[in-house]
Amino acid sequence: MQKNLEGNWLKKANFGLAEGGHFIGHFLLLFIRLYWGGLLIITGLGKFASIPEVSDFFASLNIPAPTFLAYLVAVVEFLGGIALFAGLFSRWFGFLLTILFMVAYATAHSEALINFFVEPNLFISSSPFLYLYASLLVLCFGPGFVSIDYWLEKKSYGTPL
Repeated sequence: MQKNLEGNWLKKANFGLAEGGHFIGHFLLLFIRLYWGGLLIITGLGKFASIPEVSDFFASLNIPAPTFLAYLVAVVEFLGGIALFAGLFSRWFGFLLTILFMVAYATAHSEALINFFVEPNLFISSSPFLYLYASLLVLCFGPGFVSIDYWLEKKSYGTPL
């Protein structure tokens, strides 16, 4: 989509910067998906391997049905990691993972959540922060054009969502 930018070098430069940033953004999303998706696969598998410990931890936080939820968290992390890695159903799993990590803040990291404005370093140094951040990025901006979702959306809707 070429705009009419005749004669104004500042408009041309701004347009070029925006187009270049948009293009590079797809590769940033790819990197985020691959890195954090891979880590989620590993953490999901780790939870599967230690369901009793995860269940005991959930019980210590007074979370109801701790064993069921330990399995549910393991499944969401594992399948969410695969989805992010492949770029398939990325926004759906971005949504589920965002909920999962917000619940992690509300339960296991409640002090960081309560003191969000008073002590922001506590919030950003908590273990769910970067997972939450990556999940929100994929939820909000999509998986980028190096993904299965992008090409399925383009084929189904004529343009990626």
